[in-house]
Formats: sequence, C-alpha cells, structure tokens
Amino acid sequence: MPDEREDERPDERAGAGDTLPEISAEEMAARQARLAQLDLLRRVQRARSGTPEERLELAFDATDDVLNALLDNEATGEEELTIIARRRDVSHEVLRRMAGDRRVQESHRLRRLLVLNPKLPASAGLRLIPNLFLFDLVTVLITPALPLEIKTAAENAILQQYQSLPLGQKITLARRGNGGRLLPQMLNDASADVVRAVLNNPFLTESTVSTAVWKASHQHVVILIADTARWANRNYVKMALLRNRMLPLGRAVTLVGTLTPGQLKELSNDPTVPVQVRNLVLQQMKKKPGGAA
Repeated sequence: MPDEREDERPDERAGAGDTLPEISAEEMAARQARLAQLDLLRRVQRARSGTPEERLELAFDATDDVLNALLDNEATGEEELTIIARRRDVSHEVLRRMAGDRRVQESHRLRRLLVLNPKLPASAGLRLIPNLFLFDLVTVLITPALPLEIKTAAENAILQQYQSLPLGQKITLARRGNGGRLLPQMLNDASADVVRAVLNNPFLTESTVSTAVWKASHQHVVILIADTARWANRNYVKMALLRNRMLPLGRAVTLVGTLTPGQLKELSNDPTVPVQVRNLVLQQMKKKPGGAA
C-alpha cells in the first residue's frame, strides 16, 4: 500500500487532483446528442487518431465502440480517462478494461475514481484496493452503493495497517471511519485520544459502544464512554458500564441515580455486578418509589 506521511492532510490526499467539475445529467445528454450527429465510424476514427480536443469531447460518448477506441489510443491522457472513470453511465466492460490499463495503474487519481464508481465490477475493483491510500479506503467505506466485497476489502486493508499508523492518522480515522470491525478496534485503542475521537463518530451505534464496554482492555475506554452523555445515557451502554469492574465508583453513583425501577431490580439480582455497585443499587431501590425488591 502506498505510504502516506503523517503531516499530509487526508482530505487533500484522498481527492488529490480530482478537480474537474461535475457534469450535470442535462449537460451530459446535450454533449452526447451533439456527438450522435456524427457517424459512429467517424467518431471511432477520431478517438483513435484525433486531436486532444476531439478526444476530450469523445470521452463523453455514449457508445462502447468510441470509448474502447479512446482506450486503444496511447495518446489518450489522464484528463480524458478521468472523465470516463467518473461517469456512471459507462458499461461494466469499459470500466473493467480501464482497471487493467497501464495508465490507470500508474495514476492515483484514476485508481481512486474507478474504485469509487459503483459500476466497476467488484472483481476489477479488488485488484485496485491494495494501491489506494489510507483515506481513500475510508472514503470507500462511507460511499453508498459500492459492492460489499469492495467495502470489506477496504476495511481489511485499513485493519492490516492500523496498529502501525501514526497517532494523528488514527485520530482522523477515528473521526471519519466506518466498518463493523474497524470501529470496535478503534474504541479499544490504547490511546485515549483515539477513543475520545471515535466516540464522536457519526457512524457509531449503541450496539457497538455497549459491546466495547464489555470487551474493554483499558480503563480509559470505560471512563470516556461513561463521561460521554451521548452514550452513557443509552440503556444498553449504561447497564454494560455498571457491570464493568473498571468503572470508577464516582461515575457509578451518577449512573445508578438515572436507573428505572426495572433496571435497578435487574442489577440487584445480577451476581456479575461488582459488589460496590450492587450496594449502590440497593440503596437507590430504597429511595426510589417502586424500586424496592
């Protein structure tokens, strides 16, 4: 996998060079209508031997014959290939051929655009995943409509390098990442800064957080979750926290005060609850109406 320096801004690296303006559906249709006025044979000939301006216009053509002719032409450059790679109306076959093209394999921008194109066959995209940068892989995870195989491969690639990442990249990944295995990994990180960042991740779910409490290897994981109102007030998370022996007693006092009578009863009958927490629960049951055993 290509190296990314810690001081590089991931948002810039992830889309480096991808600065061509988006083409609206109306403009695309107008361009293709103009091209269709030319004979197909003539368009194919221009694609194989035309000027740079002609090739650039033909990159919007609707037919595989013209697009394949552009790929046949060694003079076809990154600008024309970028237009094709970004299009969602190009056939699977053309995109598959592009994925194996030398010019694509030598260009980070083209590799990235092709993988992010949902029309690219998964088998072709899988060959490009190992050559993407870290935050390209994050973009793959959060891009809708991409094949599950591509997202799984991207998550695997991130996990393989996760432990060796610099702290700055881990924190950025914690804020933006997604994935059924990546988020739990980051929630149990040895760095409190990483855990703090992932707790604000928009893709995090109550199920993932409550499971992280159960599996926590570091006390700061439990403390940070208990101190984050967004999660500590969720029922499953709260109950998991109170069953965790790494939860400081002061934080347990606060959480026990928010329990319903049913939750108090459940914890009072649970032998896995730490003794000090059970005592707090029993005291709260005496105070709270309907909380007595």
